[in-house]
Formats: sequence, C-alpha cells, structure tokens
Amino acid sequence: MKDVEKFYAPPREGEVASAGASIVYYEKWRETKEQRLLDSLQAYNRFDCESTRGLHEWLLGLRPAGLAWFTGQATGEDEEKKQERSAKTLEHEAALERYRERERLTGAAAASLSEKERELRELAFYLLDFHRRADKPGWWEVFARRDMDEEEFLEDAECIGAMTLDPATPPRPVKKSMLFTYRYPEQEFKLKAGEDCLRADTAEPAGIIEAIDEENRILGLKVGPSRPRPPERLSIGRQGPLGGERIRPALFRFADALLDGGARYRALRDLLLREIPRRRGGETMGLQEVFRLDESYLYIQGPPGAGKTWTGARLVVELLKQKKRVGISSNSHKAIHKLLTEVESVAAAARVSFRGVKKAAAQDEETKFDGRYVQNVYTNDDAIGSGAQLLAGTVWLFSDPGLDQKLDYLFVDEAGQVALANLVAMGVAAKNIVLLGDQMQLGQPIQGVHPGRSGESVLEYLLAGRATIPADRGVFLSDSWRMHPDVCGFISDAVYDSRLQAQADNARQRLVLGPRADARLKSTGLAFVPVAHDANAQRSEEEAAVVKELYESLLAQRYVNRANENKPMRAENILVVAPYNMQVSLLKRVLPAGARVGTVDKFQGQEAEAVIISMATSSGEYLPHNIEFLCSKNRFNVAVSRARSLAVLVASPRLLEVNCTTPEQMALVNTLCWFVAAAGLPV
Repeated sequence: MKDVEKFYAPPREGEVASAGASIVYYEKWRETKEQRLLDSLQAYNRFDCESTRGLHEWLLGLRPAGLAWFTGQATGEDEEKKQERSAKTLEHEAALERYRERERLTGAAAASLSEKERELRELAFYLLDFHRRADKPGWWEVFARRDMDEEEFLEDAECIGAMTLDPATPPRPVKKSMLFTYRYPEQEFKLKAGEDCLRADTAEPAGIIEAIDEENRILGLKVGPSRPRPPERLSIGRQGPLGGERIRPALFRFADALLDGGARYRALRDLLLREIPRRRGGETMGLQEVFRLDESYLYIQGPPGAGKTWTGARLVVELLKQKKRVGISSNSHKAIHKLLTEVESVAAAARVSFRGVKKAAAQDEETKFDGRYVQNVYTNDDAIGSGAQLLAGTVWLFSDPGLDQKLDYLFVDEAGQVALANLVAMGVAAKNIVLLGDQMQLGQPIQGVHPGRSGESVLEYLLAGRATIPADRGVFLSDSWRMHPDVCGFISDAVYDSRLQAQADNARQRLVLGPRADARLKSTGLAFVPVAHDANAQRSEEEAAVVKELYESLLAQRYVNRANENKPMRAENILVVAPYNMQVSLLKRVLPAGARVGTVDKFQGQEAEAVIISMATSSGEYLPHNIEFLCSKNRFNVAVSRARSLAVLVASPRLLEVNCTTPEQMALVNTLCWFVAAAGLPV
C-alpha cells in the first residue's frame, strides 16, 4: 500500500515510517514506558487506517462508469458444477447443525458426563467436519498454480513442469482417446502413471498419465475425445483433493453410537480415550496380546529395520489360520501391497490357505495386486459381497456401511501417516484394531486448520508427544535388523529413548576401506564432513563436489554384510539424500548414472551400506522454509537410519549455529549437533 500512497495521500511524517520500525518502537516502549514512543506508534497506525480509506476512495474514482460489479457468479457448466457442490455442502452443514443445535455431542447435553467422555464427544464432533477443512488448502494450491511460472512448476513436487511434445513420437489413438508423448527436464515429482492431472497454468483437466519413463524422462498423456489438443509446451499438476463425501457417513455413525451410549465401536472408544488396551487375560504386553484383544486396539511401534512388516504379516496369517476375518489398510496402495506380499509369502510357507480381495481402481495399475491368494476387485460392492476372509483397501473401502463391524481385525499399516479422522472412518469396520507404524518417521502432512486435536495423525494423538509407546500400552519392536551398533546407538539415544538396539549379527556389517579410500570415510558409524559455503538456500555446488568425491571413493571399496560375506560396493549399496529437489537435481547431474539420489520421502523403507546426506543450506540466514523442515527429527531419523554401516553428513558448519526462538527448535538443532558429536568432532 505504501508504494501507491503517493497517488492519493500526502507524504508520511513522523518518527515511525515502516512496520519494522513500529516493532522496534514498541519494544523500546515496553522497556522505558515513554509516552512519546507510544504516541509515535499511534500516529503511524492512524495514518495506516486513513491511507486504507484513501486507497478505497481513489480506486472508486478510477472505476469506469457503468462497469458491472464482480459477483463471483459463474455460468453454464461451471454454474451447474457449483450448484452441485453447493448442494452437497449445504447438506453436510445441515447435518452438522443437527448436532450443534441440540448440543447432542457437546454443551449442556454432555454436562453431566465425565471429563474424559466430554472430551471424547467434543473430538468426535470436530472430526465430522475434518475432510472439508483438510480439502480447502489443496484446492487453494490448485488455483494458486495458475499464477506460477515454469521455474516454480519445476520446484513443485505436485507438478511435472516444462514438458515439451516429442516431435519424434506423433500422437496415436488409444481407444477413443489420443496418446501424446512429452519429454520433461530433470525434476522431482510425486505424480504417477494412472493419475488424472490438470493443466498447471489453467487448472483445467489435462488428461490421464498413461506412463512415465523416469530414466529417459518421457511421459505419455492420454487425452479424451472431449478435450482439446494439448499445447506443445505443457506443465501438469495433481488434481484437487478427492473429497470426503463417501467417508463422512462413517464418522456420523461413530458419533451416533456415542450418543446411543451402547457398546458399539469399543475399539475406537478405547483408542480415542487412550485407554490401556483391553485384553482377555495376559499380564505383560507382547505380540501375543493381539490374539487376546477384547474389542480393543494395539499399537505395534516399528523403528527403522525392526521388522514391522515381517511381524505384521505373521500376526495376520495366524489370525487367518484361526478363521478370523481380517482387513488390511493404509494411506497408500504401495504400503498395502508390501504387507500383502509378505502375508502371501508367510501363508504359503505355513501352508495356510485363504481367499483375499484387494479393492483397486481399474484404470490405475499401481492400485492392483495380483497374488496367489489375493485377487483384485474394482467396486466396494464386489469386495463386500466376495465373502473373502481377507480384505485390503484404503479408507474408501472400510468406511462403507456394508462393512460396518464385519471384520474381526483391521490392520492399519504406516499408521503414522493416517489422519485420526480416517482411522475412525475405517475403524468402524472392525471389532479390533492393530496399528503398525512409527510416529518418529515420516508422517503425512495434514492440511487445514483443525480445532482441538482433530487434525492430528492417529499416532500423534495416541502418543501425545512421546517418542516411544509405554510398555503397558503397546509393543515396541526393540531390535533393528538393519543398522550397525555404531549407527543404531545414535538413532536409539537421539530418537527412541535409548530403547532400540542392533541385532547381534549387525555388528559384522562394515565397509572394508582400502589404503586409497577417502580419509573422511569410516568403516562404521557416523561421519561429519564440514563444507564451508555461503548464500546457498536449496542448492550447494560446494557440497555436491564433496559428495561426488565421497561417492566415487565408496564405489572403489568393499563391504561385509551381516552374513559375513565380503562384496564390492556398487551404486545399489549407496544412498544419497538431500532435503530439497534443487539439490537432488544437482547431485543427479554430478554423480554417475544409476546413482540412487532423492529426498527422504523417496527412500523411506529402503536401505544401503552407506548413506550420504547433503544439507545444501549455508546457514540459518538462508533457510528457504523453516528450521522445522530442514532440521526435522523425523526426516533426519529416516535419512540416517537408511544406513547399514555408515552415515555421512555433508553440511555447512554454520547450520549448527542456527538461531532458535523456541525450545522445540533448539531440540531440533540439537539433533544435528548430537550427530556431529557422535561422529567424534567437537561442537
């Protein structure tokens, strides 16, 4: 506003001339209580208010006579879609109002209940509107992209930017659609084959991603007959949120059960009240308690390399052997498939036969799972009507009323990434709930602003800030089958309350370094390689050069695995991790072809003999996001714990001197300092 004041207002006078100066004056007033300082602030704020009114009047004077006022009303097809969305919104708001008006879940109607019960009902009420709140930022991002340029698309992991139509591959028909082939520059993205996508610059439908060849950076875009031919140069982005219309009714069923006061959904009640899991007999908490659950829940925390999937699969197979009906769910189909693969392997080895179905999308190959016992179905009705003993799918399957309380057990994998609202929505399908996950690894960012604790993941809610599950409330898998003791010791002390230990055979793992190996490398443990640089935010050529030296040296070495086998180091035995896409792209350019390079999001669940972590940012002055992102304990935990033998941190030493404004930020930076100290260097 100050930039245009010259057109309608006199020059500013007075001691305070900017927002920054006003902060300084206020702090001085707090110290001295001088009235002169307060008067200067008052004059500054008064001028701001008068300037705002002056700007309004000036703009009105510029407005052409007879120009229609903006109403926000659309026409034609857009208006029809808007009316349809509005009708659904109004219906949902009316349903919420029925609870609000009568104060059925909160207020006077709950006044006579215990404090815990009142808190439970309040939380249940907040969860009813979770999906609408969570969807809003996603739609804002879709529309915000219309004002972005190609460079910004390249940095947005929800986009594939600067694609160019491949002149060597002419469009070809695929049934009634046309398939266009595009080439794209190097970038990190989350889109995958089978996804519908939008034009990033217009938010209009672009088509369906038919295939992506990441090695050659080629993308096939299938465009339907009703859509115009796509342009020669194109950037695409993800669609807006899928919406929670089909999930919400399950949340209302849970709320109604609370009001009825019966014993329905006891497992969810226990979880939301954070009660000690209810079991039939049994005094000590262990994996066998899964089979003793009495309509309750159990959390099995699996730190890196602790065998969470291995453990979960064996529990599922034992339940199938006992003729229990079991569900498997998670946020992602990839996580579901990983557990299903292990379940089928264990079942085959144990000669346990069962029939299972996986709810998939017919047009999306990545949602399909074809196994020995588990077959795909493509509608909820087919899954529900199959009579299968094992059902697998996402929340859109298990929130279906046709499955309400039909399962004996529901296993939720990667539970740290599942929103509390989605857990409740899928949990209504089962009498017992088993959570597999680790809240100290990567979570799923939950968008929107949510009241109370309704915006947390299920594990954030359940653990309430604790790093590990208490021994009387769940099972902590305490043996890591991945990390050498010198790596595991740091992860255990810095992240897991010193409860994680390396399995004995891990001590055999080590790098066998030759006489010409880079002196900055070690056989096992942690190494800190300081690299001085300045003015770098998301990309550091200085660090990339050092990473290249370390990487090439590692390729010339050998390693010993936990089976005591001596083998040569190859690209598959090294992971290179960076927090930013710009640094990932730079590292891919400087490292040999085939190098495994990416952000921690790409590598969760993977491992290698050696891990190199490049932080890229020069100092706190150049943080592109915030301390919470770069120094995230969860992300750092995932990065370091990929290493079987050696984790190398390449970073500017000034990152250890970042100014912190809260105790939480101090704790995050302290983890970096802890690593450096554990690597044997003074901090």
